[in-house]
Amino acid sequence: MHRKEAFAVVLVSAVLAIGLTWPIAARMNRGGRVDSGDGRYSVWNVAWVAHALTTNPWHLYDANIFDPHPNALAFSEANLVAGVMAVPAWLATKNPYTATNSVILMSFMLSAICTYVLVRRLTGSAVGAAFSAIAFAYCPFVYAHIPHMQLLMTFGLPLVLLRLHVFVDAPSVKHAVRLGASMALAGLACGYYGVFAGLMAGLGALWFGITRKLYRDPYYWIYGAGAAVVALVIIAPFYAPYLEIQRSGFGRSLDDASGYAVGWRAYLASPILLHRWMLPLIGTWRDVLFPGFLSIGFAIVYMLQRSTRQPPLHVLAPGVLGFYLLLGGLAMWASFGPAGGLYTVLHETMPFFSMLRAPARFGLLVTLALAIIAGAGFSNFGAFFADRRRGWVAAGIVMATMARSTAGPLKVVDAPPLPVAHQRLAGLPRGPVAEFPYFAIAPDRHRHTEYMLFSTFHWKPLINGYSDHIPGEAFAEMAPLSSFPSIEAWEVLHAHRARYIVLHWNRFTPEEHERITAAMPRLRRLMRAIVEQPDASLFEVVRWPRRATLPDGGDPFEPLFGG
Repeated sequence: MHRKEAFAVVLVSAVLAIGLTWPIAARMNRGGRVDSGDGRYSVWNVAWVAHALTTNPWHLYDANIFDPHPNALAFSEANLVAGVMAVPAWLATKNPYTATNSVILMSFMLSAICTYVLVRRLTGSAVGAAFSAIAFAYCPFVYAHIPHMQLLMTFGLPLVLLRLHVFVDAPSVKHAVRLGASMALAGLACGYYGVFAGLMAGLGALWFGITRKLYRDPYYWIYGAGAAVVALVIIAPFYAPYLEIQRSGFGRSLDDASGYAVGWRAYLASPILLHRWMLPLIGTWRDVLFPGFLSIGFAIVYMLQRSTRQPPLHVLAPGVLGFYLLLGGLAMWASFGPAGGLYTVLHETMPFFSMLRAPARFGLLVTLALAIIAGAGFSNFGAFFADRRRGWVAAGIVMATMARSTAGPLKVVDAPPLPVAHQRLAGLPRGPVAEFPYFAIAPDRHRHTEYMLFSTFHWKPLINGYSDHIPGEAFAEMAPLSSFPSIEAWEVLHAHRARYIVLHWNRFTPEEHERITAAMPRLRRLMRAIVEQPDASLFEVVRWPRRATLPDGGDPFEPLFGG
């Protein structure tokens, strides 16, 4: 691309990212998808990585949840690339919402740019590349997963495909290193996409090695293996904590994956405004994977053009169409989960596959493959009208693609008010914090993310936590902690050397509120009030109750104070 085209692509991508995700840009510092546990977790996750990288990067994985467990960041997706992207906004504002929203906008922008460059290389058509960029970057799957930061990092997939095509066209050490680095970047951005990147690169190396007779060149395979080594070398230090957790028993079984597989209905489900009329017709679905009418239509147009005697003006290189048809077909097959068979084979043979849970996410590769083929079809359609000086028709279809690529104003929820207790925590000496009520039953455990979100303003270590993986010790402590202020709860707090206790009065049930209020005269002998507000009160532990054999009905707090 010339500099003018590159500048235009970046500028238009930025404008589209703001417009098609509105009103995120208008509420950068005060809103987000904080209405769900996943949304709150993403805000905390991105802010933690940005904070750790700019203060103590050697302890990046020692996140401030489930204190004192090490490597707590690895209990779920680390979102390392998102955290790096958030660093400028975090340093400028120290606001977790600004940091996270800046990453959301950049993720859409980068996805469009990478897809544009890929299709521009494959077809030579700017208008076809623009079509593919919008169709993939703003696909229904991504809109449906706004609260899942790692799933917004789709730019790594077209980037890996771009580096794959460059490598296949001219195998060399330089291109192998770049391919490996792109796979590592995709993996560090999202674990799922890292696995997808490895599968795409492996499939592409085999496919083009056969179709272009590159298998005769030993250096092709040597360089290809070198790309895999580069990716592993880059990723290894960051994935080591996950191996430790996997050895401790964490993993996803095929039964777990069955609950997150999809059927054909998912490929007709979409949150896009122009598609919603289909939802009542298809019944129930697990995920939203509809690639769009225009993507399907222009992909068919291109394949019909290739079947005619007169070849289209813009064509994909030999074997490229077959590769993307194969990629899309295999991805759809894998998305059906263990019942389909292919996912089971991958689960049993591929490293790290047991860490995955949702086969449905393979459907994103179906959307990507169709968007690329459709870009080739649209490039010829646009050229046809451009030759007749009716380029406005092509422009109109691009506009239709943009209209198709919006779910309407996105749901952006105002950030919850920061309790005074957490404002004061920011200025107090470091020490473990326990927040109550302690949510122990499965349907409520995600509510610990409310405390994690507040912790982004003080970063004290939390005994509370929420993640995909809950350590066995933390799991065993849930029941006693949920019984606070029982002596069992105090024993757990003593074991953790808790220094601060936050009581969220507005989150207790009426029964819990009454029980704790009744115990407060005795509890005040154990903890000193720092902040007392109707919504939340902050206390510092000053002594521990002693454990002793008590007569039935005895009060564990009245006589049992120790140093």
